[in-house]
Amino acid sequence: MKKIAFLTLSLMRGGAEGVIARLCNDYLAEKYQITIITCRNCKIEYQMDERIRVICIEKQEASYRNMPERFLKRRSLLKGVLQEIEPDLLISFLPEPNFLALSLKKHFHFPMIISVRNDPKEEYKKGIYHMLMKYFYPKADGAVFQTEQAREYFKFAENLYKHSSVIENPLGNQFCYLKPATEREKVIVNVGRLDYQKNQQMLMQAFAEMADEIPSYVLKIYGSGKLKETLQQQIVDSKMEQRIILCGNVADLKEQIQNAALFVLCSDYEGMPNSLMEAMAMGIPCIATDCPCGGPKYLIEDGVNGKLIPVNDKEELIRAVKQMLGDTQYSQRMAENAVERMKELYPEKIYAKWDTYIKNYL
Repeated sequence: MKKIAFLTLSLMRGGAEGVIARLCNDYLAEKYQITIITCRNCKIEYQMDERIRVICIEKQEASYRNMPERFLKRRSLLKGVLQEIEPDLLISFLPEPNFLALSLKKHFHFPMIISVRNDPKEEYKKGIYHMLMKYFYPKADGAVFQTEQAREYFKFAENLYKHSSVIENPLGNQFCYLKPATEREKVIVNVGRLDYQKNQQMLMQAFAEMADEIPSYVLKIYGSGKLKETLQQQIVDSKMEQRIILCGNVADLKEQIQNAALFVLCSDYEGMPNSLMEAMAMGIPCIATDCPCGGPKYLIEDGVNGKLIPVNDKEELIRAVKQMLGDTQYSQRMAENAVERMKELYPEKIYAKWDTYIKNYL
């Protein structure tokens, strides 16, 4: 049986981590010997198939004086793990794991595929990340992107671009074959990391400005992150303590949001947003920013199965929310169309794309 190793930062909850867990659990473990290598020693938040080996290269929670020290120590540890398991293929996700893998390319003969999970214009705009990307990424044997727009960014690396593929995120099994709710609660929801990228500040400001026009509605934001205190203070300053609620991370997210009246994603940039996919699959009417690198636009046909608005446009957001909440037949029709759209991303279809691509390297 061929051996495939995946390399990522951790198996804590996250978009890239969820894709790795589902792909390996639901499909690849049946066909290959799978090892998942993580950089950070932290809690594994996905239940993994017993056939899958998980190795953390850090034996305890580590601290480093700077990024170069962290990189060199992790590189040394990763080299030892790869020498031990001798995979037939290595697939890495996210910038630092990609850099680590490709920095060891000359030491191993097996192919290395990288995967870019966010907007590369944002991901690699910082000096050190941009420099490392330009140096290391052309060394990869292949690459997987979530959107064509992301793939186009790497045209400068001719070999990488030529041997790359666009593979969408698979929808989780629990979000397949669902029917939209017939009765909706007066709740607007947002799901995502509390981070500037997600721009929950604009959503909260927009909600506060139209709160008197939608008096029975509350806004619930699910997720955790570095902006929690900042967002909580914004709630206090706008006197919205009873109407805007930061819910944190919850184990039963699907059950908590599936009857919501509206899902809103306000991100400045995204890859292929899992939270939007899941909301559409649940039949929640959706509004999303038409942000780079094209994930929301790939998922939503504006006015057919959801609403797209310009990035950071509060007034358009307010108009879209009022339209969706004010015309339930319109929003319900888009929700039903969204459920149909998501059938194209059912896991078996996406796993087949991964398997076809992987076979090119084995």
